[in-house]
Amino acid sequence: MVTEFDAIPTLVGILILVIPSMALGRICKHFGISEIIGFVIGGIILGPFALGGLISFFDKPLVELNDLMLSFWQIAGIVILFSAGLHFTFSGLKHVGIQAGIIGTAGVIVPLGLGYGISILFGIDWMVAMIIGATLSATSIAAAVTILGELGKEKTKEGNILINAAVLDDVLGLAILSAIISIVIAHSLPSLETVLYEVSESLLLWVILLLSAVFLLPKIVHAIAVTRPTTLESRGTKQATALGSAFGIAAIASIIGLNPIVGAFAAGMGLAGSKLVKPVREFVGELQIIFAPFFFAIMGAHVDISNIMNIDIILFFVILIIAILSKILGSGIPAIILLKNKNKGLRIGYGMIVRGEIAFITAGLGLAYGIISESIFSTLVFVILGTIFIGPILLRYSFKKNNEISD
Repeated sequence: MVTEFDAIPTLVGILILVIPSMALGRICKHFGISEIIGFVIGGIILGPFALGGLISFFDKPLVELNDLMLSFWQIAGIVILFSAGLHFTFSGLKHVGIQAGIIGTAGVIVPLGLGYGISILFGIDWMVAMIIGATLSATSIAAAVTILGELGKEKTKEGNILINAAVLDDVLGLAILSAIISIVIAHSLPSLETVLYEVSESLLLWVILLLSAVFLLPKIVHAIAVTRPTTLESRGTKQATALGSAFGIAAIASIIGLNPIVGAFAAGMGLAGSKLVKPVREFVGELQIIFAPFFFAIMGAHVDISNIMNIDIILFFVILIIAILSKILGSGIPAIILLKNKNKGLRIGYGMIVRGEIAFITAGLGLAYGIISESIFSTLVFVILGTIFIGPILLRYSFKKNNEISD
């Protein structure tokens, strides 16, 4: 049970993380760098492994990654992905569905295979190699959405494909994570039939969830919104109902074994083609002013800079190179072929580079089960951090090089 004395230090910790991270994000933006980098740096500096852990408040570290803080992190992810979904209609998905499917699937398989194969070549145990490959497999949807939003390119064809491919990446990434849990428990590789069943089940559940959101959600939200509101409700019934639906579908997604944030994305996409979308989009966009810096600051707060002495430098650089190249090869090359455009295809590859929430969970699972050592875990965390820095830089440079964005 969360008491007042648990909640207050956590809320103060959120405030300490958000405000400086917002300021660092603005500084980065001023110099033509993605705001995400500033948010993450803020999290590293003010996180529990740095200043946030050195300063006490209520006899506790000023910033703690406790259950309450991580719950707020998940809420932030839900708001970010709901906001993203509001910009992508179901009809738009139908136009790029096959392309996004191919790109997203290849974008999972290639990093998983290369990560596993290179690890084996380094003489690493096969179970550790599986964790490394799985950590590299899933793109951070929240990062892809935020970067495209900064550049104002979420409405482009490559932006549409990128986001939908990243969502598929996430769904497949969780299926892979589920398979890895089975591997850990059984200490043996599952059959191909088992893996295909789990992947197919995850995809089917995602499609059902999305179709339900698209065909039912606008009717439900509209019905509630047109009921006679009280004075208090009259100022934001549509917005509140829509946001509530995002959390509801996120909860359903979690119950059926999917990531809550893909449920929130489905809710946003369900409302994107409705008459309610404009006021809801404006309302949720304002919420993102707080939630986006917090979400990425928490990513940075996971990084313990002192562990940099524990990493295997050679393995770090090899895995980081694989993390970058595998998304360019797995997502970028198919995108180039499908779009018949080198620049647009490479942008999709660059946008898929950033790893985030699923990668942290996968690496953490490996450490918790005793499969990977502290050294391997630290190496993976810094690889994730490296992709968060490199992905936005490459994507921004790609648009800037072709004079599609200004300084």
